[in-house]
Amino acid sequence: MSDEALQQMPDFQGRIDVLKEIGCIDADLVVQIKGRVACEMNSGEELIATECLFDNQLDDLEPEEAVALMSAFVFQQKNASDPSLTPKLSQAKQRLYNTAIQLGELQAGFKLQINPEEYARENLKFGLVEVVYEWAKGTPFAEICELTDVPEGMIVRTIVRLDETCREFKNAASIMGNSALYKKMETASNAIKRDIVFAASLYVTGV
Repeated sequence: MSDEALQQMPDFQGRIDVLKEIGCIDADLVVQIKGRVACEMNSGEELIATECLFDNQLDDLEPEEAVALMSAFVFQQKNASDPSLTPKLSQAKQRLYNTAIQLGELQAGFKLQINPEEYARENLKFGLVEVVYEWAKGTPFAEICELTDVPEGMIVRTIVRLDETCREFKNAASIMGNSALYKKMETASNAIKRDIVFAASLYVTGV
């Protein structure tokens, strides 16, 4: 083994310990259902997304609310005007943020170089939750653009990427045997896949 590989061993072991602690792998390093779900998550921080699902954080939300909350995983702009959220969405946002903090603290506890607050802020950006919620409810594009200072192109890109996130969560629901979540993700995907956003996706995807 090289010196560089030896230096990385504590970090590697810490990550293994975290995965064991949250139940993604067992004591023999065999991947569990939770680990299989984490493997489906590519468009957001997989540990936070997986905990969100296993903690049933989307169960009490309507499809429009669920997909709005999920935008925090894919929206990338650091500075955006604060969204105006319903009490239910505000509560869901706080719950997801607390999950990220707890995961950050867990990783730090296993000697990984992670600041829990930074970890939560970097991986969850809630700036478009209101915009996506209104879009999923059928509000015209021109009107949702008035709700935020985020450029139109970024709004389009986020919503297009969210469709892929819905697909990932749907696959996760299938692995978990959660048929209600599967249907909710299908409904959410159909709600955002409309009008100018997906017509404009040609220039977003570079086709």
